[in-house]
Amino acid sequence: MEFMSQLQILKEQPKFKGLIKIDRLSNIPLIGMIHIGVIDRGSSLLQVRASTACNMKCTFCSTAANSYNIHPYNYEVELSYLVEWIKEVIKLKNNQVNQINIDSVGEPTAYPKIAELVRECKNLPQIEIVTMQSNGTLLNEKLIKSLEEAGLNRINFSIHSLEKEQSKTLFGAQNYNLKKTIENCRLINNSKIGLNLTPVYLPGINDNQIGSLIGFAKELNCRISIQKYEIYKYSRKEKKAKAQNWYKFYKYLEELEKKHNYKLKLGPSDFKIYKSPKIPLTLKRGEVTTGYVVMPGWIKNEVIAVANNRTVTVLNCCSNPGERIRIKILETKDSIYIGIKV
Repeated sequence: MEFMSQLQILKEQPKFKGLIKIDRLSNIPLIGMIHIGVIDRGSSLLQVRASTACNMKCTFCSTAANSYNIHPYNYEVELSYLVEWIKEVIKLKNNQVNQINIDSVGEPTAYPKIAELVRECKNLPQIEIVTMQSNGTLLNEKLIKSLEEAGLNRINFSIHSLEKEQSKTLFGAQNYNLKKTIENCRLINNSKIGLNLTPVYLPGINDNQIGSLIGFAKELNCRISIQKYEIYKYSRKEKKAKAQNWYKFYKYLEELEKKHNYKLKLGPSDFKIYKSPKIPLTLKRGEVTTGYVVMPGWIKNEVIAVANNRTVTVLNCCSNPGERIRIKILETKDSIYIGIKV
């Protein structure tokens, strides 16, 4: 197998610094990675990740976005190539897809062609709904208008406090502008784009702000989907936040629903998401296969290899681009392939 333009660039950059662009000529499959490409979790909604860049450094970020000691490089996919792979995944799911959510391990609006991506997704015959995650900081009246004209149906808007200084702290940025963020919420709410506030509940940190955010949602008559604070291996940890299990979290939502008389417990049916066949696996757990290294992984000491038309994240591996390696597949959940070099 031969990988062309991007592979040649990577060969010339042994330290893999900066931005990695994935284009059609690279021939790198966009199924298999957690951080970039198309992800299918067995529902009618596809996750589409066009870039990994982020402009904030949230103290509780589950992916530790914008931490170059963990993620030394960012990725960006060529628009037309990404759309090709979205079409391929829809076909692999027997066209049982009705919506696309443009999300990211970073900030989706950092993708230079975000409005064009929305338009391309909305023009796909199977797609009824296109949504997007955003922290709102890169939005403005012009971009919101462009997203509206492109057919965006909803923005899931990350806002965790209505207190100015606490917002700056939580977003890890002294330049975070709460006033502008609130203005953007109002602009979205006055457009054809639906608004869904998605604060992360940090027990012991922003407890007194959750009620205020529900009040803000009631004022705007928009949805609010309160998120549970999760801790992962590489996530940033908010030291003062108290861990909470799912039972306690849902009990908390029930109490808030009663107190504020506003629906907070939302599930897939509320967003018109249904189960659908998963993409067939092309690699099996425990299988040993041969692959070609095409670029570094998102985390240090990992590489991305291609095997059987899928990308595989190979752990604890520093092999060079173009090198042929044997890989044992460890995980295949949601067609996200993880392996080790053997």
